Amino acid sequence: MTDDEYREFLTSLFERYVRPRISRVRRRFHHHMEDEWHYHIDQATRASRVLRFIESDCDDDGDVYRTFASERLARAVSDAQGVLGFSNRVIEEAGYLDAFETHMREILANLHPSHLPDMEKEVLRDMGIVNPDAEIREMVYAARASWERIDRSTREIPIRQQLKSAEERLDAANHDFQELKKKGKAERSDNEGMKSRRWFKGLGQIVQGSALSIADVALAVGVLQFPVSPETRTWGSLVSVSTGIGVILNGVGDLRNE
Repeated sequence: MTDDEYREFLTSLFERYVRPRISRVRRRFHHHMEDEWHYHIDQATRASRVLRFIESDCDDDGDVYRTFASERLARAVSDAQGVLGFSNRVIEEAGYLDAFETHMREILANLHPSHLPDMEKEVLRDMGIVNPDAEIREMVYAARASWERIDRSTREIPIRQQLKSAEERLDAANHDFQELKKKGKAERSDNEGMKSRRWFKGLGQIVQGSALSIADVALAVGVLQFPVSPETRTWGSLVSVSTGIGVILNGVGDLRNE
């Protein structure tokens, strides 16, 4: 389809799946619950900076644990668990997950970096990413390249179940890191409970994708007040959330192959 057709297609998906649910989500998070959105975005920012450093500056698996204390790693994992759980909840409640799961192939196959709103750059900068334009290109191309793998996996396990399983996997990892933190270096045997750099990279992708999803749903329901176009609040939010889900699923793959 042409670019204009793609935008019209995304608009129709937003109107069908998301628009009818926006007011309900807005009412649910009115007033005292609005802070929850900002809390989880702050969680994502905090975790992402640690995970980004591990990916770019730690030389090997052992270097992760020489650089960061168990307490700091445990906090990053706990933050990631909270961010993913909240992201899964709001994309389900707001209808984005239904739209993505039903039309994943068409959404990802036609996705281009120019389709993501400029607001995403600010979200990524807050998460410690120096070159958000390059990061957006990498995220989009990775999402597009992975849709066939995702398509194969969803024949056996639906996307929403994969996202739920990722929550459970992070819950187990969080428990392991809390135990690691309690033991301390003196009581641990070599490599006990250690995760690889690839595992932390996958965790970083999960955090990044979840943060994008949360920010864009928040924008659509009016929790985040960015000066954006109407398109950004509608089909733009849908394409960004879809990219976020693709990034999360890529990260889940790294967690499985730890």
